[in-house]
Amino acid sequence: MSAAAVWGVLLTILLVAWVVLDGAVQGVGATLLRERGKDGSDRRRAPARRNAVLAAVGPLRLPGEASLVAAALVLVLAFPQAASDLMRVAYPLVVALAGSCVVRDAVLWLRGRRPGQVWHDVWEAVLVVASIVLAGSWGALLGVAWGNGLAALGLAVVAVVVTRLHGDAVVVWRLRRTTPLPVIVTAVMVAAPVVGTAIAAWSRFGGA
Repeated sequence: MSAAAVWGVLLTILLVAWVVLDGAVQGVGATLLRERGKDGSDRRRAPARRNAVLAAVGPLRLPGEASLVAAALVLVLAFPQAASDLMRVAYPLVVALAGSCVVRDAVLWLRGRRPGQVWHDVWEAVLVVASIVLAGSWGALLGVAWGNGLAALGLAVVAVVVTRLHGDAVVVWRLRRTTPLPVIVTAVMVAAPVVGTAIAAWSRFGGA
């Protein structure tokens, strides 16, 4: 196996780790204010329940972000041409992803700095938007790697949907101590676009 192939596999593993770990945080953030009731109806999530679901995915955030930082370093150092092309073609999406990630983390810190439900409600609304933008911009970046605008739009929507499903599955598993099978299924769902994109872009990485 060539050195480029080894780096390509490592990059894929790191990105899969990020989407599986941080994808759960994104999904919970996007659905923080609303949840599906036992009767199937949509209802507003109580403040105590919001704290519980955020705590359920909290431990996943830092290792997930560490995987993303490591993946960015591998991309820049091992595949400088691909990184340059990505920044040139999709600079707004890269900024949206990085910016929404920073905003998301800032909100998770700020919401607990002061008491009061209004303070929490404002920051939690920002968290919902930042989480959706984060997932959507990531999906769109994958579409850019495919070199197709329609793929970028489609994968943006897919990323938002599957991260929500993944977040819900992780919360149910951690809070209700259920079988991890749904988490495994949704983890495969969030990882599949990454693996598929890596395979499609293999010739580009291999030629870097």
